[in-house]
Order: sequence, then C-alpha cells, then structure tokens
Amino acid sequence: MRLSRNIFLIAALTCAFLADAQTPSTESLSETIVATTPLSKNDQWHNLKKWVSLTFDNSSVIDMQDEGRGTMIIKWSCPVKLESDYISANAISTYVIDVRDGKYRLQRINPRISFQFSRPDVYESLDPERAEQATSDIRLINGIATRVYEGAFEWPANERYDELIDACREVLSATPQYRTDRDRDKGKITDEWRKAEHNWKLLRTPLLTLKNLDASMVESLNKALKENDDF
Repeated sequence: MRLSRNIFLIAALTCAFLADAQTPSTESLSETIVATTPLSKNDQWHNLKKWVSLTFDNSSVIDMQDEGRGTMIIKWSCPVKLESDYISANAISTYVIDVRDGKYRLQRINPRISFQFSRPDVYESLDPERAEQATSDIRLINGIATRVYEGAFEWPANERYDELIDACREVLSATPQYRTDRDRDKGKITDEWRKAEHNWKLLRTPLLTLKNLDASMVESLNKALKENDDF
C-alpha cells in the first residue's frame, strides 16, 4: 500500500525527521507467534495469570478468559509521554493468548496509537510562545487525522503509519540544522530545524513506545510460558 500524492505532501508539510533517524517498522506488531514449551496447559495457565498480575496494574485488562479452552484476551493501553502542552497519546493493543500442552500462541490484534487534546483551560494558561507551539501541535495532529485517517484520532500502527513517517523524512530531512558554519561551531540550531525535530518526535515517540512495550511484554510472556517455578 502506498500513500497518495496528496497524503504524501500533507505528511511532508506537517512533520520532519533527523537525517540519520531510522523509522521503526510496525510489521512485528501484528505478527502471530506460535512457540513450543515444556510446560503443560495447566502450568502455562497458572503462569499466564501470574504474568498478568505482575505485568499490569490490575486484572481489568483481561477482556475474556476461558480456562477450559486455555484462551485469554488482554486489551491494554499505556499513556505516552510527549513534549507537548496540548497533545497526549496512548499506545494500545490486544493480545489473544492460547495455551495447549507443549505449546502456546500469541496473536496481536489492532495495535494502534490514540491521540487526545488536553483541556482548554490548560491552553489558556500558557505563555504566548508555548501557546503558539500548542497551536502548531494541534494543527499537526488534526491535519493528519483529517487528511489521512478520515478525521479519526486513533491511528492503526501499520504500514500506513510507517509510510507517513517515511514521507516526512524523505521531504524534510534536508531541513538546514545550521544557517552558517559559525552557527554550527556555536551549536546554534535553526528554529526551522527545532520545529521539524519537535514534530518528528510528536509523531514517532508513540510508535516507539508501542514497539518497546510490545517487545518487552512478548519477551516476558515467552519466559513465563516456558519456565516453571518449582518452589
């Protein structure tokens, strides 16, 4: 799937990338994992319940569980820290975990990023410079939502998200970081570069957070379903 020319231009005008930054692929976020394990179904189920308790704040993340069939559905969401006074985000995903004697399966379903706007009273309390940045952040997220995601602020972490970021990098990676060699020596970065970097982080940070959380949970889940505590 490729972005249309209009979407490409919108992406180019609303975000930026450091010249040497690598875009994290979302391919693994929806990958299904099937693995063998020396544990029985019952032992895995016990470990799975324990894993949920140790990984999440509470068991409300469990949307459905059937111990008889060895199936559990987990829906999790985690806030993402952004450098913005007005925009916040959450990394979201669904795990379907099936355990059987000697094996388990993990399906990741609908990984996505949800953007939200903060309360208006927070915006009104900002100084002019921060208020201008907040307005820019709103236009960035709202513009992409309108033109790429049909007005939705919940964006699937899929190939389109990757392509959106790639389009930004391709067009704006050439944004001058310094106006002159003297500025380079002094470390005086242009306002254009700072804004481009800020926009890049605003879009890329939620995806990185989602990928890092997913990788960490997949690794710990794999360990839990393969190693038994005989204490």
